[in-house]
Amino acid sequence: MTVQKLIEASLRKLGVIASGETPEVTILNDSLEMLQMMLRLWASKRILVYASTKESFSLVVGRASYTWGSGGNITTARPNSIIGAYVRNTDGNDSMIEIISEGQYRAKSDKSSTGTVESLFYHPLYPLGYLYLFPTSDTTDTMYVDSLKPFTETSSFDALTSTVAFPPNYEEALVYNLAVRLASDFGKTISQETALVASNSYDTLVTLNSGNQVEPISLSLPMGNATGSYDIAKG
Repeated sequence: MTVQKLIEASLRKLGVIASGETPEVTILNDSLEMLQMMLRLWASKRILVYASTKESFSLVVGRASYTWGSGGNITTARPNSIIGAYVRNTDGNDSMIEIISEGQYRAKSDKSSTGTVESLFYHPLYPLGYLYLFPTSDTTDTMYVDSLKPFTETSSFDALTSTVAFPPNYEEALVYNLAVRLASDFGKTISQETALVASNSYDTLVTLNSGNQVEPISLSLPMGNATGSYDIAKG
């Protein structure tokens, strides 16, 4: 879904446009500004809205894992999850990367093997996430990653053409609550049904995000090595 499609859905709830109708650019831009204001407010209340973000970085020859987050090997904001990835070589050819589970990564017998990256496992620990690649890259190809990250104007919802993907329960909350906020701008009265859906979906997001009030904890599990720490690459 694009940001424009999300805004148009809200405008239809208000009766500002009909099904299949495209609003004027000025209306879309004003609505985008209101959407960003709403998301900034939600973020200040720690109601995190996750949307897709595309990024790229150069692979390091021989490196099997990367830390992701402030101070990590990849210094951009730590993703909540990875939804797609591919590698582009120096000839401009792309190779898709399979996203696998921890169990599947553990099952790889020789994690030191090299070649073109074929699969990845992402462990969203805090404060740094861990990205494990298999096999280890033998070239400095460019890796492109689509991930879900909390809203920031520099990574998502920054343009009408931005493409966003949501976890379950987010789309309804965004569409209906934006409709509530836009109603006065268009002299519209919110229907009881729209107000109820907006309220209930917002409350659902509050509940879903309540866990973000507590700093996540990562555990080190003894795996029989000298330090007693958990090394997934040896799993």
